[in-house]
Amino acid sequence: MAEMEAQKDGMDVLEAWLDRYNGLARPAIPLDSGGEAGGAQLRLKYAPADGMVSILHLVAVTRGGRPVILVNTFEGLTAETSVQAGIWASTQLGRRPGVGGGP
Repeated sequence: MAEMEAQKDGMDVLEAWLDRYNGLARPAIPLDSGGEAGGAQLRLKYAPADGMVSILHLVAVTRGGRPVILVNTFEGLTAETSVQAGIWASTQLGRRPGVGGGP
């Protein structure tokens, strides 16, 4: 239970930081985030144009008995890019067969 609370707190901190950044900087294109309750993923999303997205995707996993955070970037059409990022993350988390990779 404490682990779920810690993750929710981490996601809350990221969301609060983005809200503050977007409020203070007032960028032409605000940043957004996403995550997975009970999972090990965080996404920082940037939409430079309608129908386009750039995603910085972080996934926490264990490799060789050690905790690591894998990072990958994805960019392109929103729907296709979101699916591509999700498939990569699911593969890294062992939810899909295949070798992890990226674009």
